[in-house]
Amino acid sequence: MLSREPAAHGRRVHWKFAGSVLDPDHRDLLRFEQRDGMLRNILTPAVPSLAAEHAETVFRNVASGAGVKRKEIANWIFHAGGRDVLVALRQRFDLTDAALNWSASVLREVGNISSPFVYHVLERALTHAAAGGWWWLSSFGAGFSCHGALLEVD
Repeated sequence: MLSREPAAHGRRVHWKFAGSVLDPDHRDLLRFEQRDGMLRNILTPAVPSLAAEHAETVFRNVASGAGVKRKEIANWIFHAGGRDVLVALRQRFDLTDAALNWSASVLREVGNISSPFVYHVLERALTHAAAGGWWWLSSFGAGFSCHGALLEVD
């Protein structure tokens, strides 16, 4: 359980199952470099499709192990990584634009703030009374890595 007591929005989030994919063969496609004393994120054009591919693999593995079907997911909490990543996720998961509303709205209003982006999306969905039940939370990052968690939300 992520919260013993309901938070300000009156809901509890239970972290049920999780998984990751680490793909060092593609580490140069999404990585950090230091230039002039500043940390800089390097994103190549392959990132959107690779992120969607790995996100689907993590989801399939976790959901299968938990016995949860894709149609049972009430809310999709994705790290957007940019507009093109959201498009790739929508296509790969065969979702509607409405299913990605929480991620899209945070991307529009806050921008891509790296992997912690998903926690902003989670908070938005919780405070705007998104339907409870099974939620999928997924993020990706340098390395190339992708992580996902199956949440149950009251």
